[in-house]
Amino acid sequence: MSDDCILGPCEGMAHAGVTDTDSYRDVHRKVIASKGQVEYEDQDQKRAYINHGRWVVDCPKCNGAGLTSRTIKVACCFDCGSVYTTVSFPRNAKKIEDVLLRRTDEASRNWTTESIKELLEENKIHGVSDGVD
Repeated sequence: MSDDCILGPCEGMAHAGVTDTDSYRDVHRKVIASKGQVEYEDQDQKRAYINHGRWVVDCPKCNGAGLTSRTIKVACCFDCGSVYTTVSFPRNAKKIEDVLLRRTDEASRNWTTESIKELLEENKIHGVSDGVD
C-alpha cells in the first residue's frame, strides 16, 4: 500500500506496466484473452468509491470490482472482462483523499458517501488529528 496517495490502476498495477489508460486497457485485454473471455464495454454511469485506500468501481455483472482513479476514469474488471467507461467521482475527491491519507491504517481508508465533516469525525476514532487543509 501507499502512504502518499489513494491507489488507482497506475499504483495498484504498476507491476504489470500500467502507466495510463491505454496501458491499463491493454493489460486488461491481455488478461481477459488469456482466460478465453471477451472484453465487454459498459457505458452506464458507475460511481467510484474508496475501499482500503483504493479507488474502485463495483462490477454488477460478477460482483467483482475494478480499480479506477481521478486520472484514469475507467474501471476494468479482471474477473469477468467488463470495462466501465463512464466513471464518476465526487467534486471534492481530492479533499476526501487528503482526509483519508491522514489515517495510517490503509484498511481504514474507506469512503462511500460520507461528508468531509463525517470523515474528520471518523479520523478522531482512528487517532488522527482533525486539522483541516
